[in-house]
Amino acid sequence: MSTPPEDPRLRFVRTDPASRSDDPDLTVTLPPAEPAATLHLPPPSSAAGTGTEAGAAEGETRFGPGVPGASGTADDRATEIWRGTLTPDGPSGVPARRRRPWWRRELPSLLVVVAVVVAVVLGMRSCAAARSPLHVVGATVTAPEAGRCARTVIVTGVLRTDGNPGTVDYRWKRSDGTASAVLHQEVGENVRSSEVVLRWSFDGHGTMKATATLEVLSPDPVTASAAFTYACS
Repeated sequence: MSTPPEDPRLRFVRTDPASRSDDPDLTVTLPPAEPAATLHLPPPSSAAGTGTEAGAAEGETRFGPGVPGASGTADDRATEIWRGTLTPDGPSGVPARRRRPWWRRELPSLLVVVAVVVAVVLGMRSCAAARSPLHVVGATVTAPEAGRCARTVIVTGVLRTDGNPGTVDYRWKRSDGTASAVLHQEVGENVRSSEVVLRWSFDGHGTMKATATLEVLSPDPVTASAAFTYACS
């Protein structure tokens, strides 16, 4: 083990402490410190280790993917909501549950409504089929006395039915050889008498005996007629 070099500043010994300080023989001038005499002590191992690690941590630069960023940030949530994998109120990473179309949500109610409507229609048809059909039991025609040079004569026909609802098909025939189109008269339930009207127009001078005939075509063929005289001089 080598001996450390002697410090030149320690090369004197005071042998007589009682001697005066101004004695030139006891005055020593110390030379400046030599660079070799300056001793640099290494820092403590613990402090060195801590400083090295702290410096490495503070000055460390990493390359590559690095540490993944924290999940759940505002940008990540906005992206997931836009993609449809996250609901606005749901936790991150949980797929959003898409809402079903309104018609699929309301389909059971619609099916119930359709079923009720179909049942009502079928019931009404069954009731109508259970009723007896309409029958025409008779008809009458009445023609008023035409005034002189009358422009229009109103002829009234009456249909007598049995009280069941239905439709009566009929037409008017005139003695001048003309006939109306087939007409339809709706008859309600418990209705036993219905009126139908013919308006016969005249023009000119002379005298004519006219006859109006009511012809029932269905449900039962029935015919009734009435006559009147037109006169204008």
